Amino acid sequence: MPDRGVPGGARHDRPHRPASGDARRPCEPPGSHVLTEGGDALAALLDPRPVTTIRWGLDRIEALLAELGRPERSFDALHIAGTNGKGSTARFAASMLEDGGTCTGLYTSPHLEDVRERFLIDGAWVEEAALQAAAARVIGCDAAAACTYFELATALAFTCFAECGVEMAVVETGLGGRLDATNVLRPVGTAITPISLDHTEWLGGSPEAIAREKGGIFKPGAPACLGRIDPGPRAALEQIARDVGSPVARLGQDAEVSEVVVRTDPVGTRFRYVSTPRPDGVRLATGLPGRHQADNAALALLLLDCSGYPPEESSARRGIARARLAGRFEVRPPGAGRPGRVFDIAHNPAAMGVLCETLAELSLPRPIVAVAGMLADKDWKGTLARLALDSDTMILTRSDVPAERRWDPSRAREWLSRERGVESIVCRNVAEAVSRGLTLASAGTLLVTGSATTVGEARALPELARVRTGDG
Repeated sequence: MPDRGVPGGARHDRPHRPASGDARRPCEPPGSHVLTEGGDALAALLDPRPVTTIRWGLDRIEALLAELGRPERSFDALHIAGTNGKGSTARFAASMLEDGGTCTGLYTSPHLEDVRERFLIDGAWVEEAALQAAAARVIGCDAAAACTYFELATALAFTCFAECGVEMAVVETGLGGRLDATNVLRPVGTAITPISLDHTEWLGGSPEAIAREKGGIFKPGAPACLGRIDPGPRAALEQIARDVGSPVARLGQDAEVSEVVVRTDPVGTRFRYVSTPRPDGVRLATGLPGRHQADNAALALLLLDCSGYPPEESSARRGIARARLAGRFEVRPPGAGRPGRVFDIAHNPAAMGVLCETLAELSLPRPIVAVAGMLADKDWKGTLARLALDSDTMILTRSDVPAERRWDPSRAREWLSRERGVESIVCRNVAEAVSRGLTLASAGTLLVTGSATTVGEARALPELARVRTGDG
């Protein structure tokens, strides 16, 4: 790999706890902030506010964090934006840091079944007492009253991380980057995953416009690592990095992935990684299936190497191998007369294209019966048109979301029949759709996709549920 002048190899001079397998640092909550006995501060903080409300701007979150004593300045941070893949990239980075002994916080969104999924420390949900104590602190602030759900959740994450002694927080943006509530951070490194059209009413109608919003997370001196991004938006990001003073590293130039093999066994996706900081290369494997996951893992490793937290090769191997993220081509094998099941939150045409490419590469048992529940503000036409090419039967349904985001499955069925010559089935809700899908799939594969809410509802159904772990 050519030398692009990107820093690598030097670790930040910060204390690190010794590696201890899966054990995580205990977090003793400050009891002075706990509500009266039986009180649920987390519910009181978040439940009254709609999850979907978007009000851009940093004034509200800045005021709240100032009242909390600037918790986000007590730890280093890696900040990750992008259209698709940022959650997986964040999980890979956090897992490698955890294996190397760094007390690591991970803040991602959305959650599938429980809001606690958003707040992890060393791979596990934040202890309930600590989470409640932090929520009580946030709800007690005067500035909290004006904040949105996501702003409050962000403040809660940073407060938990500060009070639990987190050394490094890996933080995924919620929407865009420039005006996202997470953009109060002073990161030691940033990364942008692939960019495509999504949230165009907020971010702009072209990939270049969207890139300019996401590039708003770049900070002076902090490396900016770019995933596989098309030339137009990549050029926009590189210009922002030059203007800000961020050294740039690019997957495909400063780092490369090769020899990719994708399987559904626990080893999953195998690949070889070579970069400027690691010219001899390293062979890696992740349990998350898909060529895109090799890219996501590679971007995470490039980010750590460039940001002063280079993992030992053994920690890179173990961390990437152990990383799991629910709802990202999550495969559950067939058994007890049930078909195999795949859960994936693909919700735009680009993400659905990646999902379908992985389906084709793995040659899962057919028929493939797809349960798809989209949201009204997404490009459901482009997404379903792609899904129709790789599924044998499509069942359209609607998840339990606020009225303004509910799509009309019957209208989608009519459109598919008229414009694509594809017949589909409409079910009233996710439970009914899954029940129908299990019957139709028989010895084949049931795929649940279209949105995080649809996948979350399906995963929670008794006929699809399994014992939950810290990774979801």
